[in-house]
Formats: sequence, structure tokens, C-alpha cells
Amino acid sequence: MNINDYTGLPYNFRTRNCWHHVRNVRADAGLETPEFDVISPTQIQAAFDDGHSEPKGLKQVFEPQNFDAVLMCVKVAGRMVWHAGVYYEGFVSHCELAARQVRLEALSDLRDRFSEIEFWR
Repeated sequence: MNINDYTGLPYNFRTRNCWHHVRNVRADAGLETPEFDVISPTQIQAAFDDGHSEPKGLKQVFEPQNFDAVLMCVKVAGRMVWHAGVYYEGFVSHCELAARQVRLEALSDLRDRFSEIEFWR
């Protein structure tokens, strides 16, 4: 599989949001990834909170390997806002709302934008 094949795929909250993207990429790599039920954007924060307290088989790691899930957090207006992607060779493939599509960005660039970055396998 080529991680670049996902770049440019359109964002759609119901069919391709950031966690859908993580699940799809990892499934294509033969890895199981838990589903977290989110039916509206207002539930996203609760899903990330639930995932941290009950990760459904994922384990946090501190050195990423290809196809690890990447959780990224930034503080916006006093609240923590989480986002997810997939690590690959120093880059993160993620489905970004602002870009309305899947992007492939260097992890080093994402570290400049997000205050917390976690890796889960």
C-alpha cells in the first residue's frame, strides 16, 4: 500500500472524518482499530476522552512505528481539541476539516501546531 494514495480524499464527517481515516488506513495495513461512536461533531471531545480512559485494545507508545494511530491536541479557547491521523515514515496522514481533505504532513510540522502528540498501537 502507498500512504500517498489517501492524500486528497475528501473530508466528510459522516463517512471520512479523522478517526474513520485512521481506521481505514490501518485496516488496509491489516491492523484492527477500535471504533468510537460519534454521530455529531459535538461528541468528538467525549469520544477522545472515552478513548483515553478505555482505549479498546490500543496501547500508548512513545516511539512511533508505521501505521500507529497519532492523537494530536491543541488548546482552543480554553478547551482541548483532539485530532487523529496515522504515522508513516516521519509523516502523518490525517483527514483535516480545514483542508476538507486528507493531507500528508511532516510530524515535525505538526509538532509546531499541536501542544500534545501521542502514538497508539
